[in-house]
Amino acid sequence: MSSRSKFVLVIVLMLVAVVLIEYRLPRRFDWTPTFAHDDPQPFGCMVFDSVMGAAMPCGYSVERRTLWQLQRDSTLAEPHGLLIVSNEVLGGSDLDEFLSLAEEGHVVLVATTTSLYSWEDTLGLDFAWQSDFSIKRLAGRNPEKVPIRWNADDVYPQDSIVWVYEQMISRTVTLANDSLPFASLAEWWDEEEEDAGSVALSLPRGQGELIIVTTPLLLTNYAMLNHDNGAVLIHRLMNRMAHLPVIRLESYVQSGVMAEESPFYVLLQHPPLRWALYLTVLGVLCFCIFTARRRQRPIPIIPQRKNGNLEFVRLIGMLYWQEGDHQGLLKKKLAYTAEEIRRQTGLDIMDAETEQDTTAQLARLTGMDADNLRFVLRNVKMAVDPAHVVTEPEMKTLIAELDKITDSI
Repeated sequence: MSSRSKFVLVIVLMLVAVVLIEYRLPRRFDWTPTFAHDDPQPFGCMVFDSVMGAAMPCGYSVERRTLWQLQRDSTLAEPHGLLIVSNEVLGGSDLDEFLSLAEEGHVVLVATTTSLYSWEDTLGLDFAWQSDFSIKRLAGRNPEKVPIRWNADDVYPQDSIVWVYEQMISRTVTLANDSLPFASLAEWWDEEEEDAGSVALSLPRGQGELIIVTTPLLLTNYAMLNHDNGAVLIHRLMNRMAHLPVIRLESYVQSGVMAEESPFYVLLQHPPLRWALYLTVLGVLCFCIFTARRRQRPIPIIPQRKNGNLEFVRLIGMLYWQEGDHQGLLKKKLAYTAEEIRRQTGLDIMDAETEQDTTAQLARLTGMDADNLRFVLRNVKMAVDPAHVVTEPEMKTLIAELDKITDSI
C-alpha cells in the first residue's frame, strides 16, 4: 500500500471516529430567547404553551394575529386574557391599546424589557437596569441563585419563594409616584444594594387589569421546568386571568430567521457533520502541504470588504429606470410602504375588503386627512394595474405621496 493510500485511510478512519464520538455526545442547548410557540429550547415557549393549554380552565390558544385583527373579527367582543411575551420594542400606542382593553374588562399580561423605558412617564414608574442574560457568563462557574418572593396578598402564602439566576432578572421596577394604583405581585431583594425591586406589577383598570412582568424569561420552558418553584410563579401569574379564555399573541414575537440557502447549512447545523467537514478540510490542507511543491510567493494585500447593499439597491433601481419601467418601481415602493405600515401599525392597506376602516385608522395614526389618504392609495393601486401606463412625473408624484404616509407614522 502506497504512502498516499495510507494517508487517505487514516483520514477516513479519523472522520468515522469523530462522527461516532460526536453522535454519542449530548446535544447542546440553544439559550437564545425566542419565546416561539414551536421552540423546545430553554427560552422558547413550546412546553409553556403545552402546560397552559391543559391548565387554563376557560381555554388557551396561541395566535399570530394582531390586536387590531382580533378586534376587527369580534374575537375581543367578550373579555379575554391576553398574554404578550416578547423582547421586541412596543411603543406608546401599544401601551394605550393595552390600557384601553383593560378598561373594557380584559386582563392583559405584558412581559417585556426593551419597551419599559418608553412607558416610564405614562405609568409613573422607575425601571432599573440589571443585566442581559448570557450563558457565557455562567459557563464554567457556579453562580448562586437569588430569591423572588410572591408579594400579592391573596389566597397564596406570601412567604413562597422562587429561586432564579440573577442574570435572568434584566429589569426591576419601583413606583415613581402614586399617579396610578399599582400593586406589586412579585419582588426581588438585592442584598448588595439592600433594596427591593418588583418584577411583576398589577394595575387594576376599569373592569380589567394590566399586569407588567419585567423579566420575560420567567415565562419560558426553562422556568416551567425549573425545580426551584419556577412553575409556581407562572401559575400564580396566569391564575389572575384563569376566569377568562386566554390568548397568547405571538404577533409581537420576531418571525423565524430567513431560510439558509448555503449548501453547507445542513452540515454546519449538526455537530458530527460539522466536525466531519472540518476534518475533511484539514485533511485536504495536509495533503496539499505534504504533496505539493513548496513555492515562495508574495502575499497580496487584501482590501477590506465593503458593504455593497446600498450599491446593489441603486443598481437595481437604475436598471428599472433605464428600462423605463416606472410601473415596476412604483410596485416595489407600494409593497415596501404596505409592509412598513403593517409592521408599525398592524394595518393591511392592501386588503380591499377593509379599505375604509383601514384608511380611517391610518388617518388617525398619521394625522392626515382620511379622504385624501384614501384617494392617494387608490391612485397608487390603479397605477400599478397592468392595463395602466405610468409616466415618469406620475411615478415621482405617487412615490412622494407614499413617503409622506410612512414619514407621518
